Amino acid sequence: MSKNYVHGHIKSERGFYVGDICYQLKDEFYDGVWINDYDGADGIHEIAGYRIGVGGTAYGDGDYQGSDGKRYGVDAGVIGVVPYELCKDTDEEEIGKLGRFVKAKDCEFEAEDGYFTFKFDDGTYITIDTRDEEDDEDEEEYEDEYEYEDEDDEDDCDEDDE
Repeated sequence: MSKNYVHGHIKSERGFYVGDICYQLKDEFYDGVWINDYDGADGIHEIAGYRIGVGGTAYGDGDYQGSDGKRYGVDAGVIGVVPYELCKDTDEEEIGKLGRFVKAKDCEFEAEDGYFTFKFDDGTYITIDTRDEEDDEDEEEYEDEYEYEDEDDEDDCDEDDE
C-alpha cells in the first residue's frame, strides 16, 4: 500500500453520490469542514455525523471513465463518495448529473494513487482509474456536453478569489 491509500465504509439511509465531491457536498461542509478542518485531505472524514470518503486523482482535474460506462468530470482534483444526507441536491436525478447516484445503504470505498473502488451493498461495483493520462484529454469534450442556465450554475469548485 502507498501512503495515498484510503479505505473505509460509508453509511447512508438513502444512497450515495459518487464523483468529484465539490459538485454535491453541501458548501458549508465542503468549505467549512473538509477544506477548513481537514485541509482538503484524502481520507475518510466525519462530517455532521456522517462519513465521506475522498481521494486525489492521479492527474488532477479532468474527465475519467468509470467501469460503469459513465464519464466522471473532476474540477477539484478529487473523487469520492458522499452520503445523500450531505448532498446539495435532494433530487436523485440532479445528484447524478455530474457523477452518479447509487441507492444503497453501505459503500466500501477504496482509493490508492488515483485508482478508486466503490462496492455497494446493493451489488453495484464501480472502479475509476485516473492513472491513464489519455482520459484527461477528453475534458474539453466533456465540458461541452453540459449546458448551464446561467453562469452562476457553472460551479468550477475552485475557491473564490477574495
